[in-house]
Amino acid sequence: MLRVLPRLCLLLLMVIGIAPIIAQEAAPASPTGQTVMNRTAIVYAGPGDTFRQLGVLRAGHSVALVERNRIGNWLHIRQNDRNGFVRLDGWVMTGSLTLPPEVRFSQVPVNITLPDADPSNVDNALLQQLYAVPVISDVSDRMRQVYRLGQTLGMHSYVITKVGDSLSFNPMYLEPMSRNDNDLGPYDYLADALTYFGPSAAPSAAASIGLNVFSVFDPGWKRKAQCRANESPLACEYRQKQPGVAFILFGPNDVRAVNVDKFRTQMQKIVEETEQRGIIPVLSTFSADPNRRYWDEAVIFNLAIVDVAWQYDVPLINLWAAARPLPDYGLDADHVHMKNSGFLYLKYSTGHESLYGTSLRNLLSLVMLDEILHTVILETDG
Repeated sequence: MLRVLPRLCLLLLMVIGIAPIIAQEAAPASPTGQTVMNRTAIVYAGPGDTFRQLGVLRAGHSVALVERNRIGNWLHIRQNDRNGFVRLDGWVMTGSLTLPPEVRFSQVPVNITLPDADPSNVDNALLQQLYAVPVISDVSDRMRQVYRLGQTLGMHSYVITKVGDSLSFNPMYLEPMSRNDNDLGPYDYLADALTYFGPSAAPSAAASIGLNVFSVFDPGWKRKAQCRANESPLACEYRQKQPGVAFILFGPNDVRAVNVDKFRTQMQKIVEETEQRGIIPVLSTFSADPNRRYWDEAVIFNLAIVDVAWQYDVPLINLWAAARPLPDYGLDADHVHMKNSGFLYLKYSTGHESLYGTSLRNLLSLVMLDEILHTVILETDG
């Protein structure tokens, strides 16, 4: 940014023979202090890798924290030169910084203006549509109606469950929330959600390896020790747990077996059965590797998930978009499953959400639970 003298002053200086000085503005004081880059990172004009690239910062560079995005996985930083003038001002992934232990995101200003992506910088029209979907959707007022229904039917507001294939069956997804040694690091604003929902996180009868949008309704896929005769995995899980919130992710198996129209119809059926029981459904897109088979199908199926979420006005996590900047798109060596960090507990003090797909997915799920807790449960019960 340039500081230009007012025109009158400029003319006066020229008349008396003093050359005007035009320089970068000195940076204002950072509201949250200084930190250091722990690895080389591209600096973007906004909180995502579709924004314009502004420059590169390397490990050891000192920067000032300015603000964060809604989630906290992207930070607005500013690098000054030795004279205090702005040298580079933009956004980096939180995991590229070594944050001081005293940094708390509840105290860091939140940018509510910038979107999660700039689709105008993306060439493909279908990808533009996916990038345009927020990473964390708003929770509609209609979910209060679903919640109230659930309370009359005996659902437990503090109980969560997961519905899906092996990505959800993964014991490192949601289940670590029940531990007492979790490390939220700077994400202190999520403590209430972790305390409220965490103890209920457990394996699910409706999350199994190989499960798809059809077999979740098939009694042949039920866990016989837990479920009644002729009871589907979905019905079994909902009867046993009586949850208030269900995280639903299908697609990686379905792209190999069904067409998108049948997939969309079954997703609609899952949402309808979930809502009829007074359970808030949270849908999620899924990550995919553009260099692997079924990439085109993955994009179309993810757009179908978005369509269903909008049709029923239910919460949506755009995991696909959030995972794009991660190494290998957050995927493990098989290019299908999300990569685990290797820690058995949630660990967010060292930037795992910027490196591992499962860590990111857990974080986004916690953020959505925080939204549901404060905009639905507490406001309805309060």
